[in-house]
Amino acid sequence: MKRFVFSAIALALAGLLFALEMPSAQACTEPAGGHPVYSIAHRVRQSAVVLEGTVKAVEDQGSHNETAVVEVAQYLKGEGEPTVRISGFGSTALCLTPIAVGQRAIFFAERAENGALRARHFGFADALVAATPETRSAVQAALLAGDPLGGATTFARTATPTDVTVMLDWTPNTNHLGLYVAKAKGYYAEANLNVTIQPAGDIAVDQVVSSGAAQFGISYQEGVTYSRATGLPVVSVAAIIQHNTSGFVTLSSKKPLKRPADLVGLRYGSFGSPIIERAVIDALIACDSASGSVEMLDIGFAEAFPLMERDQIDLVWIFYAWSGIRAQQRGLALDMLMLKDYTACVPDYYTPVLVTSERMIAEQPEVVRAFVQATARGYADAIANPSEAARILLAAEPDLDADLVRASAIWLAEQFQAEAPQWGVQRAEVWEAFTDFMLKAGALEKPIDSAKAFTNDFLPRAEQ
Repeated sequence: MKRFVFSAIALALAGLLFALEMPSAQACTEPAGGHPVYSIAHRVRQSAVVLEGTVKAVEDQGSHNETAVVEVAQYLKGEGEPTVRISGFGSTALCLTPIAVGQRAIFFAERAENGALRARHFGFADALVAATPETRSAVQAALLAGDPLGGATTFARTATPTDVTVMLDWTPNTNHLGLYVAKAKGYYAEANLNVTIQPAGDIAVDQVVSSGAAQFGISYQEGVTYSRATGLPVVSVAAIIQHNTSGFVTLSSKKPLKRPADLVGLRYGSFGSPIIERAVIDALIACDSASGSVEMLDIGFAEAFPLMERDQIDLVWIFYAWSGIRAQQRGLALDMLMLKDYTACVPDYYTPVLVTSERMIAEQPEVVRAFVQATARGYADAIANPSEAARILLAAEPDLDADLVRASAIWLAEQFQAEAPQWGVQRAEVWEAFTDFMLKAGALEKPIDSAKAFTNDFLPRAEQ
C-alpha cells in the first residue's frame, strides 16, 4: 500500500514537472500591439543553421514538442545530413510554429549539446517561413550582409548637450522609422543630442539643410545630385534604404501599364521636381524604343490615389513600401513599373538618404558623427524588430494607419540594409552611374564630383 501511494505521488510530481515545462495556451496571450515580428535578416544572423527543405513526416504530432523530419534541399547556413530531424514545433496556441507533411519552407534552427537541431523561435510561430523567391532572396541578402552597426559596440557622443533638427522629406512614414526609434529608445540622448524631428515644409530639404535652418534632413540621391550641380553644399551621410524601392503606378482598371511605352501621353502627378522626374520617365520610355512623354501636373503633397480615382491624374511615382502596400490594403488594383526592374534604363540609386551640409561636416564633425551613429542604432533595431519600430512610430504619430505602418515596417526590414556590409553604407559606383545618367538625360547642366556628394566616414565602426 505504501509503495502504491509513493508511486502515485511520484507520478503526480512528474506530471506537475512536465506541466511546468510545457508551455500553456495562456502563456501565448497576444500582447497589446500584437506579437513581436522579427525580420528574416535578424533570424538568419541569430540562427546556427538555416536550411530549405520539405517536411516528410511529423513525429509526436499533437504534442507540445513536435519533430519535423525534413528532406533538405539546401543548407543556407551551416551544414548537416540530407535528412534531418528538427524538434520544437507545435501549436500556435503555445506560440510555437505549426508544421505539416509536404510543407516546403526555410527553417531556422539551433543546435543542442548533442548536435540535434531544434526550432529557433524568436517571437510568435516564426521558426520557419514559406520558401518563395522573395524569402530566398532575403536570406541570401542576410548571408552576404554584415552587422548593421559594422561590429560597433560603442558609439559617438558630443562633449556637451547639443540641439539638432532633422527635417523630413514627406509626411512621417516608415522610411523614417530609425529616427523615431533612436529618439524613443534614448539613443540620441545617449549621444548627448536633443533631436527635433521637423515635418516637411514648402522649401526643399536640401535648401533648408544647406542654409543651416536644419542640421540634417531626409533627401534622395537624385535630389542631392541636382542640388550639388546647382551649388547647394549638401552631403549624403547614409543610405536609408540600400536599393531603389520606388516605381511608377497606374490604376489597372483605368490606365493599364504593362511596359514603359505605355507611359506616353499619361497625366503624371508630379511631386515638384519636374526636371528629375521627366528625365527618369523619358529614359524609361526611350528604353522601350518609344517616343513621347507624359503630361506633368504638380500635385505637391496631395494624396495621389484619390486623384487617380477621380480621373484627375493617371500616373504617380511611389515608394512601394508605403503607397504600394496602402493601395493593396485598400483593394486598389495597380499596374507597376518598379525601377529595380529597369536598371539598364535608369541605374539603381539610393532613395532616401540622410543628408547634412558641408559646413556641419567641417565645423561640427562630432555632432554629425554622434547623430549618424545614433540614427544607425535606430535603423538596426528597425531591421531586427520591425513590429516594435512600428509601435514606436505609431505612438509618436497616432494619426497614421496602424495596419499600414505594421505591414510596411515588416517589408522594409529586409530592404534597409539588404546585402550591404552595414546599414547606411554607400558605394561610389552607384553615385557615379546615376550622375552620368542625369548628365546624359539633360537633367544636369554640369557634372558633379560624386566623391564629395556622399561619405561613409560617420557610420559606426568596430573600433573608434
